[in-house]
Formats: sequence, structure tokens, C-alpha cells
Amino acid sequence: MFTWTTIAQILWTSFATASYYVLFAVAFSLVLKVNGVFNFAQAGLMTVAFYAAHASIAWAGLGGPMSFAVALTATLLSAWGLEHFGFATMRRNQASPMFVFIFTIVTSEFVAYLAMLLFGTWPKTIFPQLFWPVTLVGDIAVSAWDVPALLSASGAVAALWGFMRYSRRGQFMVAVADNPSLAEFYGIDRQRVFTLTMLIAGALVAVGMFLYGTRAQVQPLTGLELMLFATLATIIGGIGNVWGAALAAIVLGVVQNASILVIPSEWQGFLLYVFLFATIIFLPQGIRLPERRRKLAHGDALAAPSADKPASVG
Repeated sequence: MFTWTTIAQILWTSFATASYYVLFAVAFSLVLKVNGVFNFAQAGLMTVAFYAAHASIAWAGLGGPMSFAVALTATLLSAWGLEHFGFATMRRNQASPMFVFIFTIVTSEFVAYLAMLLFGTWPKTIFPQLFWPVTLVGDIAVSAWDVPALLSASGAVAALWGFMRYSRRGQFMVAVADNPSLAEFYGIDRQRVFTLTMLIAGALVAVGMFLYGTRAQVQPLTGLELMLFATLATIIGGIGNVWGAALAAIVLGVVQNASILVIPSEWQGFLLYVFLFATIIFLPQGIRLPERRRKLAHGDALAAPSADKPASVG
């Protein structure tokens, strides 16, 4: 029989572990919203972020802060290269969304293959051990990882929200997401906005993967597995709704972890696939707000009508 203490412990752990899920979902949804790309190459960026941090400690003997700086730098450079040499080139060549989709999958598989050659297939972590000191708060066990993870994720999401709402560059991103042609007519450089969006997504991925790699073991194909969660959160939250994806990631993280109350832990991964199939079939547009509320939440970077932009690089 489950007690309230057990339920409270599972909920706390679920919120803590949802921190990196939120970052992955926001990064994926942001690129989809602004660049119009289902960027499954994000899995490759996740792989780069983790193994850059791991190598910094295991091979170079750097500390935690320096290893994160190396991971962030490597991820940002990879994100820039992905946009500059990949998406921008296909955009100029008017590649179809199918070719773009194939490119992102192949990129992630290629990065995973390189990681296998360099680091092997054995699971690894960023720090040599995953044990964190635990403090009892009432009857709830709070590890030394939980609070920094929650603060890092919430701080990153809050910074992104403030940047998009109040900064000039952020407003450019919203304008391009609404209507790229009209934004360019007003003098906004679309390519710079696309590059900035990829860099921001890369930073979110670096933070999320550093958190994940300090709590769980990672293999070269782990990034592709984690992308399923980000994709599911993006669909449920509503295509192009960045904050909806963040909320969906939290809910999914709580549901998946709380499912241990009713099903064996080895079935938790299977539950994610059930959610994914059901969402694609029954909620392909996600859980959408009523039209009036959606308009109020959307904002008006440019006071002009816009249409939903297809998921392409055009």
C-alpha cells in the first residue's frame, strides 16, 4: 500500500528529473517554431554535448565547470555548423521537407557512429560516480543534484522567455516564426535569426545533457532515445508552442515516473511509446488552446496576419 510519503517522494523526483526533459523539448520546439524544421539532428547535438563533457573529465582531468564550458562550446559550434552548412544550404537549394528530415536523422546516426568509434558502446557518465549526497526534508529525500537541476532548467527557460519577449533579437525570432517573408520585408535578416535560434537550442541541449549525464548513464544512441520524449512533448504541447512543450514535458516526466506506482519499472519505457503512438494518431495537432486564448498568448511581434508555417526549411 502506497503512503502519502511515497507519492510525495515520487512527485519530487519526477519534477527534478523533468528538468532536462523540459530543456530538450523546448530546444526542439523552438527550432520547429522559428526555423520550421523538425530538427532530429538535435540528438547528434546531445551526443556531442555529453561526450565533450565526459572526455573533458576522463581524458583531460578538468573539473565540472570547465567540462561544462567545453561541452557548451562544442555544442554551439556543432549547432552553428549544422545550420550554416546543412539547413542553410538545403534552404538555398529548396530541398523538400522529406530530404531535410532524412538529413537530420542521418546526421544524428553519423554522430552516434563516431561516438561509438571514439568511446565504445559501454555506458558512461560525466562524473566517475552518480551518487549524490541526500538530505531529508521532512520525509522526502532530496539529493544534492535535484535543486541545482531544477534551478538550471527553470533559469534557462525563464531567460529564454524574457529574451523572446523583451529583447530586440527575441522579437525578431517571434516575427520570423509568424511570417518569415513579412519579417524580411521589415528588414529582418532571416538567416541570422535561424542561426541564433540554432545556437540558443544548442545551449539548452548542452545544459540538459550535462544534467542528464551527471545523473544517468549514456550510450551513443541515448540521444536518439531521448528525442522521442522531446518529440512527444512537442506534439502534445502543440506544434510551434514552445511553452506548451515545456509544460507537456513536465507532465510526461511526472506520469512516467509515477507509473511505477502501478506498473513495473521495466515497463516505463514501453509507456512512452504508447503515449507517442496514441498522440500521433489521436492528437496530431496537440492539445490546442481555444482560438481567442491562443491569440492572446501568442503575442504580436508584427501587427500583420500570418498563416501557420509548414515544417520545412523554405
